[in-house]
Amino acid sequence: MTVALELDAATQAAVRWMVALHSGDTTAAERRDFDAWLLASPHHRQAWQQLSGALVGTLAPARGAAADAPGALLGEVLARQDARTRQRRRLLRGALGLGGLAAGAALVAERQLPLAQLTADLRTGTGERRELALPDGSRLTLDARSAVDLDFRAGHRTVTLRQGALIAQAASVRPGEDAPFIVRTVHGTLRALGTGFVVRLDATHSQVGMLEHSVEIRTAQGRRETLAEGRSARFDARGITFTDEAPAASAAWRRGMLEAHDQTLGEVVDTLRAYRSGFVRITPEAAALRVYGTYALDDTDRALTALGETLPVRIRIFQRGWLVLIERS
Repeated sequence: MTVALELDAATQAAVRWMVALHSGDTTAAERRDFDAWLLASPHHRQAWQQLSGALVGTLAPARGAAADAPGALLGEVLARQDARTRQRRRLLRGALGLGGLAAGAALVAERQLPLAQLTADLRTGTGERRELALPDGSRLTLDARSAVDLDFRAGHRTVTLRQGALIAQAASVRPGEDAPFIVRTVHGTLRALGTGFVVRLDATHSQVGMLEHSVEIRTAQGRRETLAEGRSARFDARGITFTDEAPAASAAWRRGMLEAHDQTLGEVVDTLRAYRSGFVRITPEAAALRVYGTYALDDTDRALTALGETLPVRIRIFQRGWLVLIERS
């Protein structure tokens, strides 16, 4: 079936970029070239979103000949990779039983970099932290597997957190300007001036810890609270709840550490997943266990070993670390 010839040039290019970005040796120049290609045409962005959305959204082959075309083309391009990617192709072929080559490719690629976030203005991959300066002089640090969009047009200083976590050090307003520094999530906004804070986006809520000064939390439904230095809170669209978590502990990932103070093992594992290329599966019984301790994010093998030695769990590792199963012992 020669589906590659039936696809338009933008879709074929999108597949080639997907393979290149997740080949394991992508250079900074290649990433810049990808960003330039993505912005060069609306057709490029549409082709990329359709391909990555189909693979990530369902992690299974689409139905019908037309829907199967991107997956088939991806398989064709993968089949032409050189010896450096042979091990990855073997993993992809092994994933055929889970739903086809397209699903296997998406699973492996997704563990390297969140595919749905490749259109974000700034992003990080698995195990990657990134610190940068913003146009207004503020500084931003992104945790692993995080993504943000920026709006620094005249009169705007807005960072939208799409995934993961960030630490913001907001610069003071310049003379003659009145734009507050805002971090936005799907659950609401954080308004700050000359302050430092850490924000994490979870599936059901957002978390914020104040490192310096204060910030105003406003939920999507209009609830407002001021969070003072040294305090933490979590909020969703409807309400705000103050918590006992120490902001310094919630920002420990900036130093490559995970500080757990009465967290569930499920929450700890979620944090470790952002720093591990493989897959970690945990049973509900094990996920409910409470965890105290400090763990190295940049050495997840050591962190898993420490958890196994201090908790009543059984940790099994397969495929040279690509799959980890955690269950209550």
